[in-house]
Amino acid sequence: MNYILDFIQQGGVIAYVLVAMNFVGYSIIVWKIISLILFNRSIRKRLPSKILHRVVTHNTDHHIIIESIRTEIALAFSPLQKGMTTIENIASISPLLGLLGTVFGIFNAFSVIAVSGLSDAGAFATGIKLALITTVIGLVVAIPHVISFNYLNARMESEQDNVENDVLLQLGRILKEKDHRRSQGVATSPSAPRNDIIDEDA
Repeated sequence: MNYILDFIQQGGVIAYVLVAMNFVGYSIIVWKIISLILFNRSIRKRLPSKILHRVVTHNTDHHIIIESIRTEIALAFSPLQKGMTTIENIASISPLLGLLGTVFGIFNAFSVIAVSGLSDAGAFATGIKLALITTVIGLVVAIPHVISFNYLNARMESEQDNVENDVLLQLGRILKEKDHRRSQGVATSPSAPRNDIIDEDA
């Protein structure tokens, strides 16, 4: 533990900034994973019926219904998207901050050479060390965030596709039943889709 703290301390201000960003990013990642688990347990199963009930109740045109379904799904998943931009930004900015530390370290190293030549090897090595440490920390912060962002984003897109497929399957069954009733000459009231959907939800 002391070795890690010394390592970060030698990286200077940029290393502390990177560590702070890492804590923020990991907190958001944990929050997103918990949110996905809770979403799948408490909301996912009821979501298709709720979306279909809300959409078909207020629309009759098939094209409008399809677009409204996609809009409702996007709105339902928007809370899960919160924080994803921060994870993506940390993944993108961390290597750049590490590179900035590298530039500062090399600049300091050459400043030492310009002042005292190569006689002060310790000061020269300190600059090079700063350059290497910030680069390492920047990559250590960035790589897990890139992996986490890609994983969470893929999971959310997959869940959205699954919900859309479930909604369209339920819509297809309702429309098929309506067509079947019409073919048999059974009068269908305008509220029939709503009753069908309520039965699906129950």
